[in-house]
Amino acid sequence: MPIETSSGIGTGGSPTSITVGSAPNSCASNSTTGQTVCIGNNTDVYLINGSTLTSTLTSGATSTEGFSGGDCENCGVVVDASTNRALITIGLESGGPGGYQFLDLGGTPGFEAPIPAGTTTSENVLIDPARHLILSPNEGSLYQLTNISTSTAALFNNQLEDGEFDSAAEDCTTGIALATVEFTGNLYIADLTQANFTPGTPGTWTDAASQVQIFPEFEPGNETTGGLSAGTCGIAVAPGTHLGIVTGEFGGALEGVIQLPSTSGSGTPGVTDYVAFTVPSPPTEDAWSQGFDPHTVSAYVSPNSHKAYALLENGDFSYVAIVDLQGMLSAPRTGAHTATSPLPAGLVTFICEMPGGCGT
Repeated sequence: MPIETSSGIGTGGSPTSITVGSAPNSCASNSTTGQTVCIGNNTDVYLINGSTLTSTLTSGATSTEGFSGGDCENCGVVVDASTNRALITIGLESGGPGGYQFLDLGGTPGFEAPIPAGTTTSENVLIDPARHLILSPNEGSLYQLTNISTSTAALFNNQLEDGEFDSAAEDCTTGIALATVEFTGNLYIADLTQANFTPGTPGTWTDAASQVQIFPEFEPGNETTGGLSAGTCGIAVAPGTHLGIVTGEFGGALEGVIQLPSTSGSGTPGVTDYVAFTVPSPPTEDAWSQGFDPHTVSAYVSPNSHKAYALLENGDFSYVAIVDLQGMLSAPRTGAHTATSPLPAGLVTFICEMPGGCGT
Protein backbone atom coordinates (compact mmCIF):
# COMPACT_ATOMS: atom_id res chain seq x y z
CA MET A 1 0.00 0.00 0.00
CA PRO A 2 1.58 3.30 -1.08
CA ILE A 3 1.98 5.69 1.88
CA GLU A 4 3.89 8.53 0.27
CA THR A 5 5.43 9.42 -3.09
CA SER A 6 7.19 12.53 -4.33
CA SER A 7 3.69 13.96 -4.81
CA GLY A 8 3.01 13.76 -1.08
CA ILE A 9 1.29 11.64 1.57
CA GLY A 10 -1.64 9.56 0.41
CA THR A 11 -0.54 9.40 -3.21
CA GLY A 12 0.68 6.54 -5.34
CA GLY A 13 -2.40 4.59 -6.29
CA SER A 14 -4.51 1.84 -4.79
CA PRO A 15 -3.37 -0.96 -2.45
CA THR A 16 -2.34 -4.30 -3.96
CA SER A 17 -3.21 -7.72 -2.52
CA ILE A 18 -0.49 -10.38 -2.17
CA THR A 19 -1.56 -13.98 -1.51
CA VAL A 20 0.60 -15.90 0.95
CA GLY A 21 0.28 -19.26 2.66
CA SER A 22 -0.82 -18.10 6.10
CA ALA A 23 -1.88 -14.77 7.56
CA PRO A 24 1.21 -12.68 8.46
CA ASN A 25 1.51 -11.36 11.99
CA SER A 26 4.20 -8.76 11.18
CA CYS A 27 6.32 -7.34 8.38
CA ALA A 28 9.45 -5.20 8.06
CA SER A 29 11.22 -3.63 5.08
CA ASN A 30 14.72 -2.64 4.08
CA SER A 31 14.32 1.04 3.27
CA THR A 32 17.42 0.93 1.06
CA THR A 33 16.54 -2.05 -1.14
CA GLY A 34 12.75 -1.93 -0.83
CA GLN A 35 12.58 -5.63 0.02
CA THR A 36 9.96 -6.64 2.59
CA VAL A 37 9.99 -9.62 4.96
CA CYS A 38 6.70 -10.88 6.38
CA ILE A 39 6.25 -13.80 8.74
CA GLY A 40 3.35 -16.14 9.34
CA ASN A 41 2.30 -17.14 12.84
CA ASN A 42 3.69 -20.56 11.90
CA THR A 43 7.22 -21.04 10.45
CA ASP A 44 6.52 -19.34 7.10
CA VAL A 45 8.72 -16.42 6.03
CA TYR A 46 7.68 -14.42 2.96
CA LEU A 47 10.03 -12.29 0.87
CA ILE A 48 8.32 -9.56 -1.14
CA ASN A 49 9.69 -7.17 -3.74
CA GLY A 50 7.27 -4.42 -4.64
CA SER A 51 3.94 -6.22 -4.89
CA THR A 52 5.45 -9.60 -5.84
CA LEU A 53 5.95 -12.57 -3.52
CA THR A 54 9.40 -13.81 -4.53
CA SER A 55 10.11 -16.57 -1.98
CA THR A 56 8.55 -18.54 0.86
CA LEU A 57 11.10 -19.80 3.36
CA THR A 58 10.93 -21.76 6.61
CA SER A 59 12.36 -20.39 9.84
CA GLY A 60 14.14 -22.42 12.52
CA ALA A 61 11.27 -22.19 15.03
CA THR A 62 10.78 -25.49 16.88
CA SER A 63 8.13 -24.46 19.42
CA THR A 64 5.88 -21.55 20.33
CA GLU A 65 6.22 -18.47 22.51
CA GLY A 66 3.26 -17.32 24.57
CA PHE A 67 2.23 -13.69 25.00
CA SER A 68 -0.77 -11.86 26.43
CA GLY A 69 -2.09 -11.62 22.87
CA GLY A 70 -1.60 -15.31 21.94
CA ASP A 71 1.01 -17.88 20.86
CA CYS A 72 3.34 -17.91 17.86
CA GLU A 73 6.18 -19.85 16.25
CA ASN A 74 7.39 -16.82 14.30
CA CYS A 75 6.58 -13.88 16.57
CA GLY A 76 8.11 -10.70 15.15
CA VAL A 77 10.49 -9.35 12.52
CA VAL A 78 12.74 -6.32 12.15
CA VAL A 79 15.19 -5.48 9.33
CA ASP A 80 18.68 -4.06 9.84
CA ALA A 81 19.25 -2.11 6.63
CA SER A 82 22.92 -1.51 7.52
CA THR A 83 23.67 -5.25 7.18
CA ASN A 84 20.73 -6.24 4.94
CA ARG A 85 19.55 -8.84 7.45
CA ALA A 86 16.14 -9.57 8.92
CA LEU A 87 15.87 -10.64 12.55
CA ILE A 88 12.97 -12.96 13.37
CA THR A 89 11.95 -13.79 16.92
CA ILE A 90 11.01 -17.46 17.16
CA GLY A 91 9.86 -20.13 19.58
CA LEU A 92 12.52 -22.68 20.53
CA GLU A 93 12.03 -26.02 22.26
CA SER A 94 15.65 -26.06 23.44
CA GLY A 95 17.18 -22.94 24.99
CA GLY A 96 13.92 -21.05 24.75
CA PRO A 97 11.07 -20.54 25.04
CA GLY A 98 12.21 -17.74 22.72
CA GLY A 99 15.12 -17.00 20.44
CA TYR A 100 16.43 -14.92 17.57
CA GLN A 101 17.23 -15.93 14.01
CA PHE A 102 18.86 -13.78 11.35
CA LEU A 103 17.97 -14.08 7.67
CA ASP A 104 20.63 -12.78 5.31
CA LEU A 105 18.79 -11.04 2.48
CA GLY A 106 21.67 -10.45 0.03
CA GLY A 107 22.14 -12.76 -2.95
CA THR A 108 20.39 -16.04 -2.21
CA PRO A 109 18.65 -15.43 1.13
CA GLY A 110 19.69 -17.83 3.87
CA PHE A 111 19.15 -18.30 7.61
CA GLU A 112 21.82 -18.16 10.25
CA ALA A 113 21.72 -20.50 13.25
CA PRO A 114 19.10 -19.57 15.88
CA ILE A 115 20.29 -17.75 19.01
CA PRO A 116 18.51 -19.15 22.10
CA ALA A 117 17.34 -16.34 24.37
CA GLY A 118 16.86 -18.51 27.45
CA THR A 119 13.66 -16.57 28.09
CA THR A 120 10.67 -15.18 26.23
CA THR A 121 11.49 -12.47 23.72
CA SER A 122 9.76 -9.13 23.49
CA GLU A 123 6.64 -8.82 21.35
CA ASN A 124 8.55 -6.14 19.42
CA VAL A 125 12.34 -6.32 19.48
CA LEU A 126 14.60 -3.64 18.02
CA ILE A 127 18.09 -3.60 16.49
CA ASP A 128 20.49 -0.78 17.30
CA PRO A 129 22.78 -0.83 14.22
CA ALA A 130 25.25 1.64 15.74
CA ARG A 131 25.83 -0.31 18.98
CA HIS A 132 25.15 -3.73 17.41
CA LEU A 133 22.53 -4.65 19.98
CA ILE A 134 19.20 -6.46 19.99
CA LEU A 135 16.81 -4.84 22.48
CA SER A 136 14.23 -7.24 23.89
CA PRO A 137 12.15 -6.26 26.96
CA ASN A 138 9.73 -9.08 27.79
CA GLU A 139 6.50 -9.59 29.70
CA GLY A 140 8.44 -11.02 32.65
CA SER A 141 10.04 -7.62 33.36
CA LEU A 142 13.36 -8.83 31.95
CA TYR A 143 15.13 -6.46 29.57
CA GLN A 144 17.56 -8.48 27.45
CA LEU A 145 20.32 -6.92 25.35
CA THR A 146 22.19 -9.12 22.88
CA ASN A 147 25.55 -8.03 21.50
CA ILE A 148 25.72 -9.18 17.87
CA SER A 149 29.03 -7.50 16.97
CA THR A 150 30.98 -10.79 17.24
CA SER A 151 30.56 -14.21 15.64
CA THR A 152 29.04 -15.58 18.87
CA ALA A 153 26.25 -13.43 20.23
CA ALA A 154 26.54 -12.38 23.88
CA LEU A 155 23.37 -12.08 25.96
CA PHE A 156 22.97 -9.66 28.88
CA ASN A 157 19.91 -9.67 31.15
CA ASN A 158 18.52 -6.96 33.40
CA GLN A 159 15.78 -8.34 35.64
CA LEU A 160 13.59 -5.47 36.75
CA GLU A 161 10.46 -5.17 38.87
CA ASP A 162 8.69 -2.58 36.81
CA GLY A 163 5.78 -4.51 35.34
CA GLU A 164 4.96 -6.29 32.11
CA PHE A 165 7.18 -4.97 29.30
CA ASP A 166 5.59 -5.09 25.87
CA SER A 167 7.77 -3.40 23.21
CA ALA A 168 11.23 -1.94 22.63
CA ALA A 169 12.17 1.39 21.09
CA GLU A 170 15.31 3.50 20.99
CA ASP A 171 16.56 6.87 19.85
CA CYS A 172 19.67 5.40 18.25
CA THR A 173 21.25 8.84 17.86
CA THR A 174 21.55 9.17 21.65
CA GLY A 175 21.25 5.59 22.94
CA ILE A 176 18.10 6.39 24.93
CA ALA A 177 16.28 3.03 25.12
CA LEU A 178 12.65 2.53 26.08
CA ALA A 179 10.15 -0.16 26.94
CA THR A 180 6.39 0.10 27.28
CA VAL A 181 4.82 -1.26 30.49
CA GLU A 182 1.53 -2.91 29.58
CA PHE A 183 -1.61 -2.11 31.63
CA THR A 184 0.01 1.06 33.00
CA GLY A 185 0.66 4.59 31.77
CA ASN A 186 4.41 4.16 32.25
CA LEU A 187 7.59 3.89 30.18
CA TYR A 188 10.90 2.38 31.26
CA ILE A 189 13.74 4.63 30.04
CA ALA A 190 17.48 3.87 30.08
CA ASP A 191 20.64 5.46 28.70
CA LEU A 192 22.74 2.79 26.99
CA THR A 193 25.75 5.10 26.97
CA GLN A 194 25.74 4.85 30.78
CA ALA A 195 24.99 1.11 30.97
CA ASN A 196 27.40 -1.35 32.62
CA PHE A 197 27.83 -4.85 31.16
CA THR A 198 29.08 -7.87 33.11
CA PRO A 199 30.03 -10.89 30.96
CA GLY A 200 28.52 -14.28 31.75
CA THR A 201 26.27 -17.04 30.40
CA PRO A 202 24.16 -15.02 30.21
CA GLY A 203 25.77 -11.79 31.39
CA THR A 204 24.01 -8.92 33.08
CA TRP A 205 23.60 -5.23 32.38
CA THR A 206 22.54 -2.38 34.62
CA ASP A 207 21.96 1.33 34.25
CA ALA A 208 21.88 3.34 37.46
CA ALA A 209 20.51 6.31 35.49
CA SER A 210 17.40 4.47 34.28
CA GLN A 211 13.91 5.28 35.51
CA VAL A 212 10.24 4.44 35.11
CA GLN A 213 8.48 7.61 33.99
CA ILE A 214 4.76 7.95 34.71
CA PHE A 215 2.33 9.54 32.23
CA PRO A 216 -1.05 10.02 33.97
CA GLU A 217 -2.87 10.81 30.71
CA PHE A 218 -1.83 7.38 29.31
CA GLU A 219 -3.01 5.47 32.40
CA PRO A 220 -5.95 3.14 31.57
CA GLY A 221 -9.14 4.54 33.05
CA ASN A 222 -7.79 8.07 33.46
CA GLU A 223 -10.85 10.13 34.40
CA THR A 224 -10.04 12.88 31.89
CA THR A 225 -8.57 11.13 28.85
CA GLY A 226 -9.74 7.54 29.37
CA GLY A 227 -6.15 6.41 28.92
CA LEU A 228 -4.55 4.12 26.35
CA SER A 229 -6.35 0.84 25.74
CA ALA A 230 -4.38 -1.75 27.80
CA GLY A 231 -1.89 0.99 28.70
CA THR A 232 1.43 1.67 26.99
CA CYS A 233 1.86 -1.24 24.56
CA GLY A 234 3.25 -0.21 21.16
CA ILE A 235 6.08 2.27 20.69
CA ALA A 236 8.32 3.57 17.91
CA VAL A 237 10.85 6.39 17.45
CA ALA A 238 11.22 8.05 14.06
CA PRO A 239 14.84 7.32 12.98
CA GLY A 240 17.24 10.22 13.30
CA THR A 241 14.80 12.26 15.40
CA HIS A 242 13.94 12.54 19.07
CA LEU A 243 10.22 12.04 18.42
CA GLY A 244 8.21 8.93 19.20
CA ILE A 245 4.72 7.46 19.26
CA VAL A 246 3.14 5.39 22.06
CA THR A 247 -0.04 3.36 21.54
CA GLY A 248 -2.41 1.04 23.29
CA GLU A 249 -3.71 -2.18 21.74
CA PHE A 250 -6.93 -4.11 21.12
CA GLY A 251 -8.97 -0.96 20.52
CA GLY A 252 -9.16 2.59 21.73
CA ALA A 253 -8.51 5.89 19.97
CA LEU A 254 -6.24 7.62 22.49
CA GLU A 255 -2.51 7.55 21.62
CA GLY A 256 0.53 9.58 22.65
CA VAL A 257 3.47 11.49 21.15
CA ILE A 258 6.71 11.84 23.12
CA GLN A 259 9.69 14.18 22.84
CA LEU A 260 12.99 12.57 23.91
CA PRO A 261 16.11 14.40 25.10
CA SER A 262 18.61 15.45 22.43
CA THR A 263 21.66 14.44 24.50
CA SER A 264 22.74 11.52 26.66
CA GLY A 265 25.70 10.39 28.73
CA SER A 266 24.86 12.00 32.06
CA GLY A 267 21.94 12.40 34.40
CA THR A 268 18.68 10.46 34.33
CA PRO A 269 17.04 10.36 30.91
CA GLY A 270 13.38 11.24 30.61
CA VAL A 271 10.74 12.36 28.16
CA THR A 272 10.90 16.16 27.98
CA ASP A 273 7.39 16.73 26.59
CA TYR A 274 4.43 14.59 25.61
CA VAL A 275 0.85 14.86 24.49
CA ALA A 276 -2.10 12.48 24.52
CA PHE A 277 -4.36 12.80 21.49
CA THR A 278 -7.51 11.18 20.17
CA VAL A 279 -7.29 9.78 16.65
CA PRO A 280 -10.28 11.10 14.68
CA SER A 281 -12.81 8.73 13.16
CA PRO A 282 -11.77 7.40 9.73
CA PRO A 283 -13.96 8.54 6.81
CA THR A 284 -16.24 5.48 6.73
CA GLU A 285 -16.08 4.29 10.35
CA ASP A 286 -17.63 5.47 13.61
CA ALA A 287 -14.38 5.58 15.57
CA TRP A 288 -10.70 4.67 15.45
CA SER A 289 -9.86 1.32 17.06
CA GLN A 290 -6.15 0.60 17.49
CA GLY A 291 -4.92 -2.78 16.19
CA PHE A 292 -3.82 -5.90 18.02
CA ASP A 293 -0.54 -7.64 18.94
CA PRO A 294 2.24 -7.51 17.96
CA HIS A 295 1.32 -3.78 17.71
CA THR A 296 0.29 -2.01 14.55
CA VAL A 297 2.58 1.00 14.83
CA SER A 298 5.74 2.32 13.20
CA ALA A 299 7.44 5.67 12.56
CA TYR A 300 9.48 7.17 9.74
CA VAL A 301 10.91 10.42 8.41
CA SER A 302 9.47 11.67 5.13
CA PRO A 303 12.00 11.81 2.29
CA ASN A 304 10.03 14.75 0.90
CA SER A 305 9.15 17.03 3.81
CA HIS A 306 11.72 15.56 6.26
CA LYS A 307 9.00 15.55 8.90
CA ALA A 308 8.65 12.72 11.43
CA TYR A 309 5.46 10.68 11.08
CA ALA A 310 3.87 7.77 12.93
CA LEU A 311 1.92 5.04 11.14
CA LEU A 312 -1.02 3.46 12.97
CA GLU A 313 -3.31 0.68 11.76
CA ASN A 314 -6.78 -0.04 13.05
CA GLY A 315 -8.05 -3.39 14.21
CA ASP A 316 -10.00 -4.37 11.08
CA PHE A 317 -7.09 -3.53 8.73
CA SER A 318 -9.16 -1.00 6.81
CA TYR A 319 -7.19 2.19 7.44
CA VAL A 320 -3.71 3.44 8.18
CA ALA A 321 -3.49 6.74 10.05
CA ILE A 322 -0.43 8.93 9.39
CA VAL A 323 0.32 11.26 12.31
CA ASP A 324 2.51 14.38 12.13
CA LEU A 325 4.53 13.97 15.34
CA GLN A 326 5.93 17.48 15.74
CA GLY A 327 2.64 18.95 14.58
CA MET A 328 0.84 17.02 17.30
CA LEU A 329 3.20 18.29 19.99
CA SER A 330 2.65 21.85 18.74
CA ALA A 331 -1.16 21.56 18.54
CA PRO A 332 -3.45 23.42 20.99
CA ARG A 333 -3.84 21.63 24.31
CA THR A 334 -6.54 21.21 26.89
CA GLY A 335 -4.41 21.05 30.00
CA ALA A 336 -0.67 20.43 30.06
CA HIS A 337 -0.51 17.18 28.08
CA THR A 338 -3.76 16.61 26.19
CA ALA A 339 -4.34 17.78 22.62
CA THR A 340 -7.59 19.66 22.13
CA SER A 341 -10.18 17.83 20.02
CA PRO A 342 -11.01 18.24 17.23
CA LEU A 343 -7.41 18.30 16.05
CA PRO A 344 -6.19 20.90 13.55
CA ALA A 345 -6.58 19.81 9.94
CA GLY A 346 -3.65 17.97 8.43
CA LEU A 347 -2.23 16.38 11.59
CA VAL A 348 -3.79 12.97 10.84
CA THR A 349 -4.17 11.59 7.31
CA PHE A 350 -6.12 8.41 6.62
CA ILE A 351 -5.32 5.98 3.81
CA CYS A 352 -7.67 3.14 2.92
CA GLU A 353 -5.72 -0.12 2.75
CA MET A 354 -8.45 -2.30 1.27
CA PRO A 355 -7.96 -2.98 -2.47
CA GLY A 356 -11.71 -2.73 -3.12
CA GLY A 357 -12.06 0.51 -1.22
CA CYS A 358 -13.37 1.27 2.26
CA GLY A 359 -17.04 1.77 1.44
CA THR A 360 -19.12 4.86 1.97
